[in-house]
Amino acid sequence: MPSILVTYDGDKIETRRFPGRLRGLSWNSTGSSLLLVGNAGKALSVQDDDSTTNLETKTRHNLRSVSVNPMDNTALIVGNSGTIIRIKENDTPTKLNSPTSENLRAARWNANGSMALIAGNNGALLKLKGNELEIMDDGQANLRGISWHNDANQALITSNCFAEEFIPSPNLFAFDAKEGTLKPISAGRADFIGVDWNPSGEYAVVVGYDVIWHTGFIGRFDKLGLSSVDFQNLHIYPTAVGWDKTGKVAAIATSTPQPQSGEGRIILWDGHEVREIYRNEEFFFSSIRWSPSRFKLAAIASTDSRTFNS
Repeated sequence: MPSILVTYDGDKIETRRFPGRLRGLSWNSTGSSLLLVGNAGKALSVQDDDSTTNLETKTRHNLRSVSVNPMDNTALIVGNSGTIIRIKENDTPTKLNSPTSENLRAARWNANGSMALIAGNNGALLKLKGNELEIMDDGQANLRGISWHNDANQALITSNCFAEEFIPSPNLFAFDAKEGTLKPISAGRADFIGVDWNPSGEYAVVVGYDVIWHTGFIGRFDKLGLSSVDFQNLHIYPTAVGWDKTGKVAAIATSTPQPQSGEGRIILWDGHEVREIYRNEEFFFSSIRWSPSRFKLAAIASTDSRTFNS
């Protein structure tokens, strides 16, 4: 199950193949390197010159997501069986004492690096502040994605639309760090997977797909609520989204629920139109991020990635 790293700088697309399944990625604070994580505890640091270093994570659990603190470059890595690993810059990894054994799917530091959220299956939601992990309540289904507003105290969290078979669940939540509350703000028959606030803080993009009709969903969330973006959405399965640092372009990546029913694509949305820049029928995407310092995106895809297990 090989993986590919796809990068785009506004001019050319480059790809690089890696053995094994990689699931998550994050840029460091200067945009000079990428941290990739994946199955069997794999973690790789990829530099601008394409040199690669294997990092010891002290686990064999599958790792699903990574976020690098924008202030001090501390990496927060999460994965199956409640795995939470923190790696401070130029230091050895520390495995945190997790209060859950659920598979954890997403981790994200807030804008000022003062705290992070971790989300996973069966409504698992944790807040990390300093050395303390606190369990948040009120999640129901598998939580999939996290994006902090630029005020550092508000976050959006995406979710599957069913907690169990035929038991509906909200698919989008708002988290208030000051109040410690998780409020449902959307429901329906779409699994929402990726989410990212525009750097302006005025609105966020939410992506996922309708689990009944298999139509893709790209939505804009603002103070008026959630509205859909028109695009050719039949059998398109958006799984990840990220804004460039200027807030002018959102990059959206897609996966597939099963082979031969979709492609791995990268689509750009400028707030008005969508434009496809890459397509692959073999590799399907689980994560996409823009560099914090320049117009360059990176996305990770695997032959084994599916919409339900990213």
